Amino acid sequence: MNTEKKSDRYNKIDLWETKDILQAILESQLNAVSIIENVLSDLEVAITKALPLIKGGGRIICAGAGTSGRIAAQECSELFPTFSWPKEKTIFLIAGGHKALTDAIEHAEDDIESGEKETKKLKLNRKDIVICLSASGRTPYTLGVLREANLAGSLTIGIASTAHSPLLKEAQIKLFVDTGPEIIAGSTRMKAGTAQKILLNMFTSTLMIHLNRVYDSYMVDLVATNEKLINRSIHIVSDICKVDNETAHTALIKCKGNAKLACVYIKKKDLKQAEKLLKEYEGNLRKCLED
Repeated sequence: MNTEKKSDRYNKIDLWETKDILQAILESQLNAVSIIENVLSDLEVAITKALPLIKGGGRIICAGAGTSGRIAAQECSELFPTFSWPKEKTIFLIAGGHKALTDAIEHAEDDIESGEKETKKLKLNRKDIVICLSASGRTPYTLGVLREANLAGSLTIGIASTAHSPLLKEAQIKLFVDTGPEIIAGSTRMKAGTAQKILLNMFTSTLMIHLNRVYDSYMVDLVATNEKLINRSIHIVSDICKVDNETAHTALIKCKGNAKLACVYIKKKDLKQAEKLLKEYEGNLRKCLED
């Protein structure tokens, strides 16, 4: 497996100067980013197939072990505060359970039955999208998740850095990111992890844009849970509606912090009419403002 090989490029790195180590790490990370270009068409297919499923009530499930599982957890955890995406519609599975987010759980990733069992509990259906991440493409736990998802008829997407691996053979949509050997041999939290995170960012963010949870380039469905985000909401409403911050803040209070609703309310001057319009246009703020 390329992900486990030692690269001659980094021979005796423990003797290198700090600046040279940093430069090498940076170069390897940029290489991981550039490789994403090779799977853009496959990623586009994944989004095209996933969008109608999500609109039909499907869920996004991300699964992995170790670093891959933690990347999956991070992505799923951030969709609610960023896009108000329902928490029950985004689920992550990690080998060893939630304790594995901070601790290495011995042999958890080797348990294929655990992956199968945890996936069965979700009662997957044909509307669900299951994204499985594994640098090696051979992690038993993740393969267990993938196989159960395939049996349930869900859309399965495999992300791996090893060609011809079981994960890529069995996933319906295959995203092979050939990140190659790591600077520290086998430490796939580095290049392979970076590629996984980028692909998840691209997949979920594009979906959310198509689901009307972004207007222009503003995150109009954000959940303002702290002072910074409250101020961001005020500036978003102010910028979109071309009003001062005080007017924007007053509208946000009236709309219980909902920036998208506040924008329509400022236009229509009637809360019930604003709510009706947003529902009629399925949350599409652009159409509401152009109405």
